[in-house]
Amino acid sequence: MKLNLYLIFIVSTLLITFSSCDKEEENNPDDMNISGCTNSEALNYNPNATIDDGSCIILGCTDENAINYNPEATDDDNSCEYSIASMLDGNWNIALLDYDTEIDGSVLESIIGFNLGNQEISGQAENAGSWTLNSEDYTYSSELDFDTEPFTILTFEAPSFPFNYSNSGTWNLENNDTDLILIDNITGEEAYYEIVSITNTTAFMNGTINVTQDGLGNFEIDVQMQLEKIIN
Repeated sequence: MKLNLYLIFIVSTLLITFSSCDKEEENNPDDMNISGCTNSEALNYNPNATIDDGSCIILGCTDENAINYNPEATDDDNSCEYSIASMLDGNWNIALLDYDTEIDGSVLESIIGFNLGNQEISGQAENAGSWTLNSEDYTYSSELDFDTEPFTILTFEAPSFPFNYSNSGTWNLENNDTDLILIDNITGEEAYYEIVSITNTTAFMNGTINVTQDGLGNFEIDVQMQLEKIIN
C-alpha cells in the first residue's frame, strides 16, 4: 500500500512539473514571433515586432530621375529635387516670344533707292517655334518660326514678314547652371540664355541669338521666351 502511494506521489509531481513548464513556455515573450515593421525610420515602426512583414511606410522622393531619390521610400512626399539639365530635357514649345533687333536697312537700298540706316524691329509672337534638348548627349535642335508685328519705316508702316531660323548642335550650362549655352554645330556660333526660372513643365529665358535671314543678312536678336514642355 505504501508503495502504491509513493508511486502516485511521484507521478503527480512529474505531471505538475511538466504542466508548469508548458505554461512558462507559452507565457515567455522571448519565444513569441510578432509581425510588423522593424525599420525604426518608418512611420509605422513597431518596436515589439520581431519579423518584418513588409508594411513599413517611409516618406520620401520616389522618382529615380530626381537628385534626392530615396530607394527606401514607399510614399512620395513631393520632396523630389531635379537638376537643371534634367528639367531642360525634352521637347518645348515657345509659347510666347518677345523680340527686339536692329536690321541694316542698306540691304533694301537696291529696292527702294536709298539707305534706310539701321531699323529697329520689336514685338511679340505666340507659338513662335520649338526647342528639343537632350540631357544624355547634350545635343539640341531649335527653330524660331513666327510673323513679325508690323513696324514703321520713316513715315509708313511696313507689313509683318515671316521669320524662320533653325539650327542644331550641342549645349551646356554655366554659372552654377543659371546660363544655357547653345553651340551651332555648323557655324560654331554660341547663343546665350539666362534661365530666369524653370520647372519640369515651364521655363522663362532671356537671350541673344546670332541669326542669318535671307534678305536681311546677319544680325542679333534679343529675346525673352516663355517655354512650355510638350508632354507626350
